[in-house]
Amino acid sequence: MLELLAPAGGKEHFLAAVDSGADAVYFGLKRFSARNSAENFDFEQLDYCLKYAKTFGVRAYAAMNTLVKDSERKDFIETVLRLYEMGVDGFIVQDIFLGKRIKAEIPEIRLHLSTQGGACNAYAAEVAKEFGFSRIVAARETTLEDLSEMAKIIEVESFVQGALCTSFSGECYASAFIGGNSANRGRCKQPCRMKYSLNGAKPDYAICLKDLSVGPDIAVLRDTGVSALKIEGRMRRPEYVSAAVKYYKKLMSGMNAREEFSALKRSYNRGDYTAAAGRKNDIISKKAQGHIGEAVGTVIAVTGNRIKVSSNLKPEKGDAFKILRNGEETGSAIIRNVIGSRGRFEAEYRGAVKPGDEVRITTDVGLNEKLLSSKRLLPLSVTVRAMAGQPVSVTAEGGGRKTEHLGEIAAAAENRPLSAEEIKEVFSKTDKFPFAPEITVETDGAFIPRSVLNAIRRGVYSDFFEDALKRRAPLSVDIKKIIGGDCDNVNIAENNGGKKSEILILSSMPVGDGKTVVFAPDDYFGAETRKFIDYHGEKYLYLLPEFSRIELDSLEKTAKAIGGIYCENLSGIALARKWGVKLFLGTGMNIFNGTAAGEAAKICDRFALSKELSVAEAEQIAFGAVLRRGNVKLMDLAYCPYGGDCKNCSAKAIGTLTDEGGRSFKLRRVRLKGCYFELYNCADLYLEDDERHDTLKNFVLYDRDTATTLAVCGKNAYSKICPVTSGTGRRGVE
Repeated sequence: MLELLAPAGGKEHFLAAVDSGADAVYFGLKRFSARNSAENFDFEQLDYCLKYAKTFGVRAYAAMNTLVKDSERKDFIETVLRLYEMGVDGFIVQDIFLGKRIKAEIPEIRLHLSTQGGACNAYAAEVAKEFGFSRIVAARETTLEDLSEMAKIIEVESFVQGALCTSFSGECYASAFIGGNSANRGRCKQPCRMKYSLNGAKPDYAICLKDLSVGPDIAVLRDTGVSALKIEGRMRRPEYVSAAVKYYKKLMSGMNAREEFSALKRSYNRGDYTAAAGRKNDIISKKAQGHIGEAVGTVIAVTGNRIKVSSNLKPEKGDAFKILRNGEETGSAIIRNVIGSRGRFEAEYRGAVKPGDEVRITTDVGLNEKLLSSKRLLPLSVTVRAMAGQPVSVTAEGGGRKTEHLGEIAAAAENRPLSAEEIKEVFSKTDKFPFAPEITVETDGAFIPRSVLNAIRRGVYSDFFEDALKRRAPLSVDIKKIIGGDCDNVNIAENNGGKKSEILILSSMPVGDGKTVVFAPDDYFGAETRKFIDYHGEKYLYLLPEFSRIELDSLEKTAKAIGGIYCENLSGIALARKWGVKLFLGTGMNIFNGTAAGEAAKICDRFALSKELSVAEAEQIAFGAVLRRGNVKLMDLAYCPYGGDCKNCSAKAIGTLTDEGGRSFKLRRVRLKGCYFELYNCADLYLEDDERHDTLKNFVLYDRDTATTLAVCGKNAYSKICPVTSGTGRRGVE
């Protein structure tokens, strides 16, 4: 059965998801969640929500989907264990190597690979399954063809609603390098939602993507064989969760959902949506970066601080609006007091509003109350038996469960017996419990004080609610065994006899033979690629993280001729075996701790550590490659920032995005079967060897005009940042 999975940023969101009909809910704790700014849960809140979900057979998945530092591994694993014992159904994890180690030691755990893991083709699906994952949350850029192939290998969860990230999942470092707030650690500051000038044009929201809304196209997704449809939005309001769940439940039932779609737009709508499944070009919201609601009318007059609006809307006090002109926001408005007549209303406004501007409702008070008022109730069959001289017995049955309760002995009535209707009245009250009881009473005229009956009722309903959540017995786990090992037994080619080595990543032929080179071409089928095949030295072909299975297959001949691949995605692990070539796991694999490094070392010839680690954190791992010098790639874009306008792009293999502070970021185009774009930082990074240590090897990455250096660290290597920009090397990331 196809699962509808809803987000829960907090308790109110969780209950809204369940009440609105979600089949499963995903949530985060206050640590290890990729939505760190959400309300999130403590264990006490979660305990109640899990019982509420299980009352209706709703599954609950914990989002433990951030990169984990060495110092955090023990807490991470202990948290997983505690949640498992509480009855959580599965864990959404980004760190695939740490997840692999956890699954090996705790086979009872069910793991879902986060979309931050970047799984977008069948090769990635094969690796995730091999590593013990039960499901993958497909990257949003995954094509329908790839989804279909992946679903034949492993359970696949596909996004249908919510925010789209500008960068390919797990490969955005903009927030980290600009301000030290890592998207991979749940602290993204969303620099993609700011205004930029593309190649000197008028500034707009050049890389801000519309919200995804697959809508009726879920029928196409269903045909691919995916197991779950996922709604994004743990940072959004509870009414958004309710509206989105109701919309997709209606669509999944095959019914018209026009009214529900209107409610969804009023709850949250960025850019009037894109139905993009896979890679599309019409997904940029150039004129608006936030919630623009639903169009409800037009400004017909502006007087003082008030506007008159032509509209069929019947507003309520507190309703709020955005006012747009040609798609751009010119002001906002709110209803303080309801004033109007048929076909028009008045509102207080701010901004540069003119007659003719479009009015869009962004907060609909009446709708919000309606969305959150619906409550899901479990039908219960309750039988109360009250016979004189016998204990009062109560049986409650529903949802495939049954509970029985014995109370005090009922007395024979001295005056007036308690009637069956009075007993029914007592048991019809359910307090905070989500039950709809149908009550049957058997009595022979016995008497029971109401206070006693009320206590019995509370106990019965409380027991039934508590029993919904099946807690698991604590697992006997050696956490040190999961964490331990790390790189103690690593035997990677980087050692090179202890000699220093330079590894260059180039987009054109290197000068001279004998170097170790990773080739990152501008055009994978261009002349430079053909020349590179004949280069003499250790060499690897650079693979972008978002390549589809068909695109990767088209590179087989080239990769075999070169003899090695450098990959930013776990699909490279399967490809290296299939093609029989050397494997270099790149910075995009986000190897963030010693456990992950140890697992990576078992399956590759070389690997790099995450570019978000500080020097001190990298030294703690003491092996692998760390970001060292030059220009840093911040984003991988699987869409065209030119909107598919090839004429505008033809002379711009290297373009620029300039922010409102005047900082220019390089935009590089790469071609395979289609075009891909990479965004580089506005400032160069430089990391210099410390003269006291000679174990540091150089790994120099050139993008085109500037160089980025990675240092391959041997045991106890030490490095420091030189003043160009500190990047993350000095401070690391939050």
